[in-house]
Order: sequence, then structure tokens, then C-alpha cells
Amino acid sequence: MRGNAPKPALEMNGLRYSWPGQQALLSIDRLQIAQGSKVLVQGPSGSGKTTFLSLVTGVLTPSMGSVHVLGHDLNTLTPAQRDALRGDTMGVIFQMFNLLPFLTVLDNVLLPLRLSQKRRQSITQERTSAQEAHRLLDALGLSRAITERPTHQLSIGQQQRVAAARAFIGNPPLIIADEPTSALDEENQNEFLALLIQQVQQTNATLIMVSHDSRIAERFDQVMTL
Repeated sequence: MRGNAPKPALEMNGLRYSWPGQQALLSIDRLQIAQGSKVLVQGPSGSGKTTFLSLVTGVLTPSMGSVHVLGHDLNTLTPAQRDALRGDTMGVIFQMFNLLPFLTVLDNVLLPLRLSQKRRQSITQERTSAQEAHRLLDALGLSRAITERPTHQLSIGQQQRVAAARAFIGNPPLIIADEPTSALDEENQNEFLALLIQQVQQTNATLIMVSHDSRIAERFDQVMTL
């Protein structure tokens, strides 16, 4: 029945966003992204890709129109409620990683669980939070020998995988990735992307990823150009 159909992971209608003091306008008449799909967002520098992600995550609010994330109308939420929704339902992989250098690898991965009760509760009773963090790090090809090392001692590729493990822990239904392979060489780009998509498919999460690399488009269900 139509009433039982799952809500889209993301829906935008009549969206307009104007940058302060600029004539430029991000305009999206209608966009719908199904839950469990993999979407690639592309466009030249300055086209609004990072702004688009900021609107999806509720960091920014539109000048006009609506943004619904997992059935929640972001326009009706307070800033604190948007922060809570982001922490509970979104795993974000930043272009510059944003790992905390004074924390160990393990503590960086566990950080979302300290901030979100919902994600803590999603860990199965079969394993502890630390065991789940180790499982993700193993799946992303990282040795357990590095888990107690501070992240600033890791290579760029290792840091990116730690950032991915942090995004996935607690099984958030929406994964946001902002140019996650831009700092990697081609071999590591391909390997990381394969691992990223594998994790998304295993958890049936929705992936919205920004990238300049058009060669990877075939890996995605939908390509959106700004």
C-alpha cells in the first residue's frame, strides 16, 4: 500500500539558497533520494556542492522551500533539534577528516556514541562499543595495532579510514561524504571507495557523496550535477 511506502531519505521542494552579499543562488525545484540509494553530487568549484551538503545536514537553512530528511522537516526544527537529528541519523566523512589529534584512533571512532544515545543503543548486545569500533576498523583494512595511537601519527589514507569508521559507528541511516577521496592517490581512492560502498550496502544506509571525479559515477545509483 502507498501509505506503507518508506519515506525518502531526502526530499527538497522549491529550494532556494542565497549566499549573503552575493547574487549567486542555489536552486533545486524538486529532488527525491530513496532510502538505501547511493547518490553522487558533482559540479565545478563554486557550484554549491558544500552548501548543498550543509542544507542536507541542517547546518544551513534555505531562503525558500523545504528540506525533509528521513521524514523530518528541517524548517520546523530548532537549531538544537537539527543538531540532535544530525548526531542521531547522519554519519559525516569530512574532506579534511576533522579527527581530534589528541584522541586515539579508538576514541575518535567512539566519539559519535558519546554524543548520541540513539547510536549507542543501536550497538547489538552481542558486542561492546569498543568491539564494534574494532569490527569497523578491521572491515576498513586497519590493523588493531594502531587503535591506541593518536591520529596525527597516521598516514593520510589511514586517517581517512578512521573518519569512515567514525561515520558508520552506530548504524546511522544516512552517510554524507564531502570529497572523501580527494587527498588520496588513485590506488587508495579506488580501494577506499570500494570499502565505503561495501559498508553502505551492508547497513542499507543512504550515501550522498560529493566528488569531482566523474570516473566513479558508474558506482552510484544516481548522479546529481549542480
